[in-house]
Amino acid sequence: MIPHLAPKERAEIYRVLESAVVLSWKELLESRLGGVVHVEYGTAPEPSLQYLKMWTSTVRGRWELICEYWICATPSRIAAAGLTFSKGYHSPALARMLEDVMRHQEGFPDSLSGKTGVTMVVVPAPSAEDERKAEKFMATAYHQIGLAFNEPRITVIRVGRG
Repeated sequence: MIPHLAPKERAEIYRVLESAVVLSWKELLESRLGGVVHVEYGTAPEPSLQYLKMWTSTVRGRWELICEYWICATPSRIAAAGLTFSKGYHSPALARMLEDVMRHQEGFPDSLSGKTGVTMVVVPAPSAEDERKAEKFMATAYHQIGLAFNEPRITVIRVGRG
């Protein structure tokens, strides 16, 4: 599922987001083995990511919003941004990875396409091998944007859904 990067290859944003979901799966979905996560993000001519939303489905035909990350320009031309988790979902590891990615968008060529568009990525429940590949991929992607990737320390937090 998660490919390894060649030495001079640039990490694409959709693969970084996919890896972030894989690495935070246990935290987000309380170790559920089934289901999928749908990642949706939009680009615009500005160029930058405009928004990001993650949804999950563990029952066919039923989707729940996990989180959304929004970015909006302010009158002072400084972008305001924020991550909001939906009731029942929380992941400090995912929050940290998304903050890092959103603050360093220029390091991911497809996030700054200069076109208006929506991209959707579907991430199935990961295997242990998928998790190992995602860790290696993220370490390489972080290195390419000048950051050190520390393997997420996953702590499962159960919050009532309702």
